[in-house]
Amino acid sequence: MKSLPPPATFAEGQRYIYGLLAAAAGMFCGACAVAMIALLMWGGWSPGEEHRIVAIFGWSLGGFIAAMVVVIVGLLAGGPVGRFKVAAGRDGAIVETVSRP
Repeated sequence: MKSLPPPATFAEGQRYIYGLLAAAAGMFCGACAVAMIALLMWGGWSPGEEHRIVAIFGWSLGGFIAAMVVVIVGLLAGGPVGRFKVAAGRDGAIVETVSRP
């Protein structure tokens, strides 16, 4: 397998690092979600605890999914080398796309 060439500019290096962080965040949240589902299925919970455990795991799984989306969008779209510019001032909030030359 060929290795990737080194980044030519600072921005390319930053994109590479943020790409790796986004991939790692997605894999971590996915692994946690799978572990929670496995724990839920084979945890041996008593019938009295099942409803409470399902509610806790459901909210936690929703949190993992939300965290995965926020991290990926935040790093890839709004990071330091992203394509969006967000500003807040006295006139309100502004969201712009940054065009490339």
